[in-house]
Amino acid sequence: MRYPLRFLRFEGMMEKKKQHVIPKCYLKAWCDPRTLPGQHPYVWRISRDGSEKLKKSPEKSFVATDKYTIKLPSGGRSLIIENTLGGIESDFVGVLFRIRRLQRLNPLDRARLCLFVAATHLRTVAMGEHWKGQYQDLNDIVTRLEQAHGVPATTSLATERLVEHGHQHIIVTGLEMEASRLFEMEMAVLVTDSEVGFITSDSPCVWFNPKLHTFPPFYRSPGLAQRDIEVTLPLSPQHLLFISHRRLPAFYLSIGDKHVDEANRLTRFHCDKEFVSWKGEARPYWFERGQEPEDTWEKSEAGKKALEEKERMVGGLEGCEPAEK
Repeated sequence: MRYPLRFLRFEGMMEKKKQHVIPKCYLKAWCDPRTLPGQHPYVWRISRDGSEKLKKSPEKSFVATDKYTIKLPSGGRSLIIENTLGGIESDFVGVLFRIRRLQRLNPLDRARLCLFVAATHLRTVAMGEHWKGQYQDLNDIVTRLEQAHGVPATTSLATERLVEHGHQHIIVTGLEMEASRLFEMEMAVLVTDSEVGFITSDSPCVWFNPKLHTFPPFYRSPGLAQRDIEVTLPLSPQHLLFISHRRLPAFYLSIGDKHVDEANRLTRFHCDKEFVSWKGEARPYWFERGQEPEDTWEKSEAGKKALEEKERMVGGLEGCEPAEK
C-alpha cells in the first residue's frame, strides 16, 4: 500500500499508541447525569445480550493499541490516519454544539457532519475485522495461484501487506467516497426529551434498508445508492441523525418514546459487543427480533421457484462420483 511521502512522517514509538475506536468527545454525551460531585464522569457499557453492565469513563472506553497507526518498513510509525480522525472529531464538536441548540446548519457544517458519520462507520473494530478477513481471503487466493504456477512470491507480498493494513486502507479509501455520497442525501435530526434517550454502541453508525428482505439473499447488503437506505447515528441521548434519500418536513423533528425505542432496538441489534445507555437502562423491547415479514423474497413466486430450482440442482448432484485426476 502506497502513501504520499509527505504523510509518512516518523513518529515516536510511544506517541498516541492508545487510540479511541469510539471518540471520547462523542462518548461524553452519554455520561450518566446522576454522577455525584467529585466523582469522575462515567458511561454505562452493557453487553449485547444485556447480561452484563459496567461503569467506565469515556477516556478508558473503546480503546485499542495502534489501531490506526501505519507501521512503516523503516520501523517508524505514521499517525496520519489517527491525526485525520482527530481533526474530524474536533470539527464534529462544533457542529454538535449547534445541533444541541437546534440551530440551522450551513453546508460546511453538513460536510463536517458527513465526514464524522463516515469516519464513525469505518473506524470500528467490527469493520476492521471484516475487511481484514476480506483481504486475507484475497491473499490466500493469490498465494495459491503463485504456488500452482511456480512463480516467485511477488504479488502475494503486496496482498500480505494489505492484510496487515486492511483497516487503515479501508478508512483512507472509504472516507472520501462515503462522506461525499452522504452529503448528497437528505438529512434530519430526530429530537427527544425521553428520560431513557437514545443509546449508542461500539458500532453506532447503522446502515439499514427496511426493504432488504424483499431482495434475494445475495443482494441483502445495505448500500448508499439504494433507494430505501437509512443511515442513523445517535449524536447524544437527545439527538439522532437520520440520513436517507427521502425529504423530510423539517431538519429538526421531535419524536415520542415509541420511535425512540424503535431506534434503540436498531442500534442495539447492530452493535458488535456492547451498547451504551445514558442511565444504564436496557428495555426488553430492544432485544426483540420481531416477526418475519409476509413480503420476504422467499415467500414470493420468484423466490419459491428459485429455491425449488436450487433444491433440484443440489439433489441432482448427490451421489455423483468425483472426477478422477
